[in-house]
Amino acid sequence: MDYIIGVDGGGTKTEAVAYDLAGNKISEGKAGYGNLLINEKQAIANIIQAIEKCVAAINNGSCRYICLGLAGYGGVENQQGIKSAISSAFNTPFTIVNDGIIAHAALLKGKDGILTISGTGSVSIGIHNGIEKSAGGWGHILGDEGSGYWIAMQAFIKMTKEEDEGSNYSHLTESILKKLGYHSVMELKKFIYSATKAEIAAFVPLIVQQADAGDDFSQNILSQAGYHLSKKTLEVINKLKLSENVTIAIKGSILTNIPLVQSSYINHIKLENPKVKFVLEDVSATLGCYYIAMEQLK
Repeated sequence: MDYIIGVDGGGTKTEAVAYDLAGNKISEGKAGYGNLLINEKQAIANIIQAIEKCVAAINNGSCRYICLGLAGYGGVENQQGIKSAISSAFNTPFTIVNDGIIAHAALLKGKDGILTISGTGSVSIGIHNGIEKSAGGWGHILGDEGSGYWIAMQAFIKMTKEEDEGSNYSHLTESILKKLGYHSVMELKKFIYSATKAEIAAFVPLIVQQADAGDDFSQNILSQAGYHLSKKTLEVINKLKLSENVTIAIKGSILTNIPLVQSSYINHIKLENPKVKFVLEDVSATLGCYYIAMEQLK
């Protein structure tokens, strides 16, 4: 049996999935992070381990192609390191792209359209007639508006304003302090300046809880997140000079799991472009590797 292997290497885990040539999943292997910018040597070891686990689960067959979508790949100074490692470990043709590209191919089934992602960070990627354009994806210092990190930081900034103004702490502030084990906003700096982006974004569920309970500020943050994400999507539409028959897919916990963010996002886009088609289903990004590999095998 001939098959292809798709690899999704992210900041926390690497997932390798084998698909037969009809697109059916036949095995998988998982390992640690595959983001080359965290620690390139360890990330490469994790990627190879995930692929080996995937192959070990297949009794017989031949791997025709490996497609890898890796977080941080575009920021790697010398991409020859990962290329040489894959070439040495597996005597198989392969392609390496950024993880956003495989997510785009997965949700849009390898066809043209736009993918907007909002998890810890945020980015919008569009492909049309072989041309690729993007907006966002600048990271938390330069941007990432509408992301989990951005949402949480709006709440932390509001806490500092309450402290500076001598206002009573809001329910949101009280709930965040309780989770941190703090009694005063004055203690906040020791968390903010030592926490990772993911640790900060982990406070989003508290904001969602407060929004569900009717807190105006929390509701507004989530609505604003949807607006910022829609703005990035519309910028990509403009860059690609698209007008009608635009398909937009969404991915990431913020856009897919928080109804207020998603509805704000969709409504703002529809105000500008009422005829767009939305893809809201969630599929493994490795499926995008299947579409990319099949295109290469042609």
